[in-house]
Amino acid sequence: MKKKLLFIAPGYYGFNEVVFDGLKKYSGYEVVHINSTLNYQYKNILEKIYNFFLKTFLKKNLKNIKRGEHIQRIINLHDYDVLLVNRPDVLSEADMNFALEKSKKSIVLFWDSIQKIPSQKEYIQKFDICCSFDTDDCKNYNLNYITNFYFIKDQKTITNVDVCYLATYDKRIEETQILFEYFNNNNISAKGKLFTYKSIPIKEKLPRNIEVVHEIIPFSSSYKYYLDSKIILDIAHPHQKGLSFRPYEAIGLNKKLITTNQEIVQYDFYNPNNIFVVKDPSNFTIPQSFLTEDYEQSEEWIKEKYYIKNWIKTILSFHEN
Repeated sequence: MKKKLLFIAPGYYGFNEVVFDGLKKYSGYEVVHINSTLNYQYKNILEKIYNFFLKTFLKKNLKNIKRGEHIQRIINLHDYDVLLVNRPDVLSEADMNFALEKSKKSIVLFWDSIQKIPSQKEYIQKFDICCSFDTDDCKNYNLNYITNFYFIKDQKTITNVDVCYLATYDKRIEETQILFEYFNNNNISAKGKLFTYKSIPIKEKLPRNIEVVHEIIPFSSSYKYYLDSKIILDIAHPHQKGLSFRPYEAIGLNKKLITTNQEIVQYDFYNPNNIFVVKDPSNFTIPQSFLTEDYEQSEEWIKEKYYIKNWIKTILSFHEN
């Protein structure tokens, strides 16, 4: 009989579905997945009215109650050998404790840095193993370091633009404007998509080759936006150490990378012919050779090291050591 693994993660950007698929393929466990942000749909108008009174007079929310019931119902189906949780801060304390009680070993993966999500610090003592890709957090809180990964390999592409950028609207907007201004002033063809909720309109003036979208592009398919470009642009978040997914996606798709994350030079896959680091967004020049010369293929061991198969094996190996 296969050992059982319970994977709990929010449905943000569809990251959970990619990891769930990887766990099923490569973990060797029977995997049960819970979307911790699954939205409850009212069965009828009476439930909607009932929830109005709950929120108004009792400060409760029927959607949260029903979500909790759904989560606890699934947890209760089995006892688990391993619990893997991403973003524990979105779970209720009751749901979290129940999942921990039903599992022999527990692993938490911190979605972002503790500086970005301070409440994550509260969960370090609750789990047997704590993992993060943020290098500062690993040092400061004695967490297990794990990189991000790529999950799509060697897609055939036809190059239509030099640079491609896909991101969420946040504090990186100023650097986005500066970099796209540089591209446009130096005849470097570029395209970008910037996601923001309709309730958070973009105030800054954007160049025409950046499109604003209000629907999240799922992680499982966002790589397709990069396929017709030669170079992926990566702008590092100001409160985060470690590398985002973009550098790893570039490895999988055989794309060059322009990044503002200066830590990348310390990684074993760093190749200045493939990766240009913008040290100062207000004063930089991209060599013409970087734009015109072909991508240099990464060695096979590099590609395997950062593929999702190895990522799954690595994160699950922590509890075996």
